[in-house]
Amino acid sequence: MFDDERRDMEQELRDMLGGEDFLKLVERVGGIRFYVPNDPAKSADKEGLGSDILHRLSAAYAGEYIKVPLARRWRADQYRLQGQSHADIARRLGMSESGVYKLFKAAPRPAKPRKPTRQMDLF
Repeated sequence: MFDDERRDMEQELRDMLGGEDFLKLVERVGGIRFYVPNDPAKSADKEGLGSDILHRLSAAYAGEYIKVPLARRWRADQYRLQGQSHADIARRLGMSESGVYKLFKAAPRPAKPRKPTRQMDLF
């Protein structure tokens, strides 16, 4: 149940903020409870997230603490798309290089293409 809640929050924040701002959020405050101010204009941005992110979070979670996910799997995919090595990804995620290999190995693989239905089987 906890994993489902975390995935839901991760997806919800990603949809709300977009990929770039979500990455900024999880890199700065991922893994902790984060207080979302009622009025971002009147509060200090200690984490350096920027007023745009704080305003969007405030619209949904004003005055609440939210558990910001680490989103390691998603971040690893983003870093890989940026062309970073497994060693660099491991450093950024705070895990071992073998852990990064396991993370990618455990990822679901795309389905194999089906053969055309018009093609006959030989055997």
